[in-house]
Amino acid sequence: MSRPRLLPLALLGLAVLYAVLVPWLQPLDPRAVDLSAVLQAPSGQHFFGTDPLGRDVWIRSAQGLRMSLLLALLASGFSTVLGVGVGLLAAWRGGLVDRVAMRLVDATNALPHLLLAVVIVALWRGQWWAIVLSIALTHWTQVARIVRSRLLAERTADYVQLARASGAGTAFIWFTHLLPAVAPQAAIALVLQLPHAIWHESSLSFLGVGLPPESASLGLLLEDARGGLLAGAWWLLVFPAGLLVLVSWSTAALAGTAGTRRLRGRLARTFSKGSTTRPATAPAVARATPHADPDPSPDGAAILVSGLGLRLPSITLRGATSLVLKGIDYRAEAGRINVIIGASGAGKSLLLRTLAGLPPAGASFTGNIAVGGRTLDAAGLAAAGLAAARGTETVLVPGSSGTALNPVRTVAAQMRQTLKAAKRPSSPADALAALEAAAVDGSLAARYPHELSGGQAQRVALALGVAVGARTLLVDEPTSALDADTVGLMEALLRSLAAAGTTVVMVTHDLDLARRIADHLAVVRDGLVVESGHASDVLGNPAHPATDSLRGALA
Repeated sequence: MSRPRLLPLALLGLAVLYAVLVPWLQPLDPRAVDLSAVLQAPSGQHFFGTDPLGRDVWIRSAQGLRMSLLLALLASGFSTVLGVGVGLLAAWRGGLVDRVAMRLVDATNALPHLLLAVVIVALWRGQWWAIVLSIALTHWTQVARIVRSRLLAERTADYVQLARASGAGTAFIWFTHLLPAVAPQAAIALVLQLPHAIWHESSLSFLGVGLPPESASLGLLLEDARGGLLAGAWWLLVFPAGLLVLVSWSTAALAGTAGTRRLRGRLARTFSKGSTTRPATAPAVARATPHADPDPSPDGAAILVSGLGLRLPSITLRGATSLVLKGIDYRAEAGRINVIIGASGAGKSLLLRTLAGLPPAGASFTGNIAVGGRTLDAAGLAAAGLAAARGTETVLVPGSSGTALNPVRTVAAQMRQTLKAAKRPSSPADALAALEAAAVDGSLAARYPHELSGGQAQRVALALGVAVGARTLLVDEPTSALDADTVGLMEALLRSLAAAGTTVVMVTHDLDLARRIADHLAVVRDGLVVESGHASDVLGNPAHPATDSLRGALA
């Protein structure tokens, strides 16, 4: 345990023990009065002195702290559950539900929280559950906003897209990736709300609208201290207020430390994206399972695209669209390495994601695609026909390895999840074998993504895609920003997969790699395939100026 966390944790633990044990070991009726011990200063008999009615402040402070902690914990838990529920509903359903939920958040934030709480408590005066309800109904909005924004970001994250591309269902993705992603935020929100709830309850009791006067809470003790201060009884304010500040600071410090650690983890993941390491050994041979039918269509094409047009909603004009893929005709040869090259922004990666059934939100289609010999027209694409082929016919490996892996799960855990989604054996031994089959060192299995170099993360992402066992592997920029040795590892792995019968479709900017590895090559420019054929013919004797331009840029 780190030193910054030790002190607040120890102080909070002592405060909780004090609140639990003292009322149990020294029971005191809150309504008991001892006029013979009025306003006695702190002593060995009364550690915190006595109040104007002769009651022991040491015991009453423990009773008050216990009551305040209990109410704050209940209110924080209810508030967190309510906020998480609204955030989940808004992110899940979207559209009208999302807009209504966010306007409800805005309306709640626009109301003075203390005034709203006073109104609620006044309706059920003296009821502890009314205090819990008033605090929860005024503190859930920030949790809802955080959960919603995090889920919206995670739903488009590359590692979620990789899970979808591996054939994982919606429920699997939510429970495996999305809910665990917001769980730490919900836990931190719960801890952060504790001091707010304690102060809120204390304020209500101090104003006389909280618990009844004969009860014990920190707010009531502070309210009682007003009269005692005029008589010089400083202890009536110092000890209850000290407990209130101590508990608030301890919980806030613990939550702040947890948030700092998460921030450091994110920074570590960010800086690890560009790093690479040189492997010490040669790559293992990928033990891909040969496919019984490497030629699913009569003409030898694993994927056949005809007249594919794709429109995306305009980001500037409401209701307008822009044509980004302009009637593409493309074929991927079965059991071969098919490489797609082109300048940045030509539409290569968008074509690859469309083939996996993962186009941007709001996209509309024309044309048709045949996958595994089954043709899907524009209506079939819109009905997620391509999505049905994920995990069996196709699987996509995103290009950004640093974000293609779940940041809160180890490599081995992610491999087991991928194998389960693909309905394949998923024991720890199976996961380790799948990693080693894709040239991933078994020593990396227990690591988290931020502990991997760029090359290691790239190989792990490819291993997850290979483990699905789909006929066609769609790979987006698998060697970007990697050193020569790691590129050699990836190249050897892709060659072994093709030799085992897997169809590989790869997007790359590396023309040297394309020249070495490609069996079939296609050149994309401005949303069109302008040239395609055998790699040696296309690169050796280009028929389109775009190919000449790419060769000139390499030279």
